[in-house]
Amino acid sequence: MNSISNEKKSKYMIIEGVVSVIINILLFAFKYIVGLLTGSLSIMADAWHSLSDCISSVIVIIGGIFSKRPPDKEHPFGHGRIELITSFIVGIMLVFIGYSFFSEAIKNIMNKKTASFTTMAIVAMVVSILVKELLAQYSLWGYRKSGSKSLYADAWHHRSDSITSIIILVGILFGKSFWWIDGVLSILVSLVIFYAAFDVIKSSIKPLIGEYPSEEIIKSINDIAKELNINDDAANLHHFHIHTYGDHSEITFHMRFPKDMTVFEAHNNVSVFENEIRKKLNIEPTIHIEAYK
Repeated sequence: MNSISNEKKSKYMIIEGVVSVIINILLFAFKYIVGLLTGSLSIMADAWHSLSDCISSVIVIIGGIFSKRPPDKEHPFGHGRIELITSFIVGIMLVFIGYSFFSEAIKNIMNKKTASFTTMAIVAMVVSILVKELLAQYSLWGYRKSGSKSLYADAWHHRSDSITSIIILVGILFGKSFWWIDGVLSILVSLVIFYAAFDVIKSSIKPLIGEYPSEEIIKSINDIAKELNINDDAANLHHFHIHTYGDHSEITFHMRFPKDMTVFEAHNNVSVFENEIRKKLNIEPTIHIEAYK
């Protein structure tokens, strides 16, 4: 994925967030009214799912505003992890929404509550499917351009809404034959929401906890060392750690040098090596020098 400044990433996040908020408010109002008219819990759940997309997009906007702030005395690595925190909040919010409709659906099935589906309900679901998938594609485009985890989370949020609308549409077509279809559909909607929550939380929490550098990054660093003719053995580079702060990444690792090499020579080699890593990988390296035993 191409490197991009915090300023540009922030712009993608804010624009996507504003577009999503406007569209989701309109979609929520439309589906909720249809849900009330038909008495369908699944359509009303889908409407609230759309509104939760709106809330998540507001969080994306907030993340876009704050994550672009440059490093300061209290935050020397910048504010990029605010974006991961906002993504995590979206995931937690999804868990609560999923649980709410899961429990409500169980009650409706136990009470044998039915819904009256009409042509308007079919129209509402078709509109929802098309609009939400377009928003998901737009968010994924922004994610590919910017690498923003929040945009990826928001895209999944949009897509999960589109998937639930498809499920409900199928149910509407068979609703007259099965009284319990609305309750079952609501349970399926909640399961989709739970899956989306798991994916979003996982993708945001891993960088916050810390993760091992990818094999691609390690290979690239070894290739740079070979190009500079300062490493003829991959084992010379070891003990890798990486820390990600938005678009800013710091990597540390150990590097072995011959015992008879002076500290001055080793330091010069490391300085050249670090500059090449910065230039080619856009990662800030710190290398610990060791001697062969």
